[in-house]
Amino acid sequence: MDLSTRLSYLFGTEQYVKWRRQLVFWRETITDYRQRELKRHVICSGSLGEGVAYPKSDDDLMFSVTNIRVVNTYREGTQAGDVLMIPTEFSPGYCRLLDVEGLIQNNVICTIHGMPFVSSSSWKQCFSEGGQIHGPCHSGTIGTDVFNHAYCIPCYTWPDIANEWIIRERSYSRPSCEMIQNIVSNGCHVVPIGDPDSPYSDHEWRISFSVAERTLMHSFNHTQFLVYNLLRLTLKRVIGKTFPGVLCSYFMKTTLFYTAENTPMGLWRVHNIETCFKICLSVLFDYVDHVYCPNYFIPEYNMIKRKVNHSNHHQILDMLRTHHLIGVVGIIHLSGESSCLGVSLSTAVMEYNLDRAFMFSAHLHRVLIEIEDLFNTLPHENTAYCMLNLYTFWSVLKRNRTFLESELKQIVWKKGINSYSLKLMDQLFTSSGMNKQYIRLYKTLEALLRKGYDRDVTTGKLIMATYMYLVGKRESALCAIRQLLSEYPPCVIDNCKDRLKIQTYMDVMCGKGFTLSHKIRHAYAPRYRLYKGCLNAFPSPLKILITIVTAFPLDPLTYAYFLESLCHAQHQNQISLMKSLRCLVNHLDDLTVDDDIVFTRMCVGIIKCVQGDSQSACRWLGSAYLMKDTIPPPHSERILRSALTYIACLLNKKFQSVE
Repeated sequence: MDLSTRLSYLFGTEQYVKWRRQLVFWRETITDYRQRELKRHVICSGSLGEGVAYPKSDDDLMFSVTNIRVVNTYREGTQAGDVLMIPTEFSPGYCRLLDVEGLIQNNVICTIHGMPFVSSSSWKQCFSEGGQIHGPCHSGTIGTDVFNHAYCIPCYTWPDIANEWIIRERSYSRPSCEMIQNIVSNGCHVVPIGDPDSPYSDHEWRISFSVAERTLMHSFNHTQFLVYNLLRLTLKRVIGKTFPGVLCSYFMKTTLFYTAENTPMGLWRVHNIETCFKICLSVLFDYVDHVYCPNYFIPEYNMIKRKVNHSNHHQILDMLRTHHLIGVVGIIHLSGESSCLGVSLSTAVMEYNLDRAFMFSAHLHRVLIEIEDLFNTLPHENTAYCMLNLYTFWSVLKRNRTFLESELKQIVWKKGINSYSLKLMDQLFTSSGMNKQYIRLYKTLEALLRKGYDRDVTTGKLIMATYMYLVGKRESALCAIRQLLSEYPPCVIDNCKDRLKIQTYMDVMCGKGFTLSHKIRHAYAPRYRLYKGCLNAFPSPLKILITIVTAFPLDPLTYAYFLESLCHAQHQNQISLMKSLRCLVNHLDDLTVDDDIVFTRMCVGIIKCVQGDSQSACRWLGSAYLMKDTIPPPHSERILRSALTYIACLLNKKFQSVE
């Protein structure tokens, strides 16, 4: 196995990098649709936007406001929110924003020499969302995820100070004229951070070319991508340990941009990775040696002037010289990533690890969660427009060419179908009479259920089984459940939140001959959530729980056994009922999360209640109640109320029958 293949194992193959970048575009499209009323456009920046995936990559997002824009000359200012870019005399990479019309809100305006300027420091305070202010960003954590959010202002025209980049002499015509024109047409942004050496630092803005940089990164071939990752690895794991905070990833990106522009494209081939990497190190060495690292778009802007000084200059040069001598293999050993160089590394092992890294990545998880959140907020009160809302989302995604070309598009589409089917089911069983609206809703729901059933792993089949149960077709419901349980092993169906199950899942699925779409559908088989807003879309024995708990989570396997038991109880098939109930009880032994154990015990209690076995039902519901202390609030209070309410109903003989 050659060096490029082993590096692809470490940083991702060309196909996996493509999928990561597609996730970026999807996330931007979906988030834009959700935030259209807030007048913001979302840009995924940083390493995630470029397709780089490190285990602890930050969630870097730029929120570009759409009700304000920056103009280069005042004659362009035809809107109320326009501000004029005034280049600073201290640093060519920064500017001030003049509010010519005086229409920007006063809490972000400062007066300099009698003229109203938009203050960058006040702007950051205005958009404060918790955490700490770090440079132009608000940094903090949500759960275990680190986020960096920057609120910026768009400039739809190319700034005059960067015109040199357009007309620059390029010996190898890289980037191409078409790409240059495309980048220029998209303009730039200004972010709220000033030049530390300027007396007006709190009121200055930095000109940002994040979108242009991402476009360039996406145009690079896989060899250039691997070299960029090697540069970042050298910085993060080797140089950064000795000289933390001196060099940054942006310097590495700038080095790659200049090197790619000044070398022939034929050089960037997989068998030349070592050579290309050393050329980039030589360019970086020159920057440090001359203490001048020119910004790629504004060469007059020296980005390194405050980083390298007399105390660290020669030490950094010596380190870069050493790294140039030891080459790629030596740096990988120093970084602690030498497993990719092991002689036992096989193609199967590589595929297994890449599958695992991609399918359980935080970025993919965020995208899927945002899709589900979007469908939970779509209006659905008017049944005449139910299908219209679904296809509105589809049309939003279709505007993105990468979505239509993606192998993952079925995941996004099916996620929406299943979320929306529950809402339509709730309306269907709320409606009374066979009117036009009812018939239209019935046909729409039938079409969606068939799509979800055929192409979804668990949720589509469970929704179909629930629907068949509610309309009285118990045999059809049992067929759907049997197909689910026979096609996929329990370790695949029930893997959410349970690390042992996920590991078992990976052993079964990763690296096998399934399509990526098939693997992701298994990896993110969603929990069957019982939403209070969809009360009529669930069997009546569960409704009392739904009225108490806002979103009651059941893992798919628990719900499958539970629904199967209800169907057998309706048919009064005691042998099959006891078999399904035994599966549900045995399933408890495989659960390790307290929430799952409590919810499953309550499901067993409900089935016992349906059977008419009051003594066993009280015992199971009571055992769920006794576990309430192991679950943090507010779930513990909800479980307390749910268990006690069910016991009260049981004593009143309210659930002696299934319906």
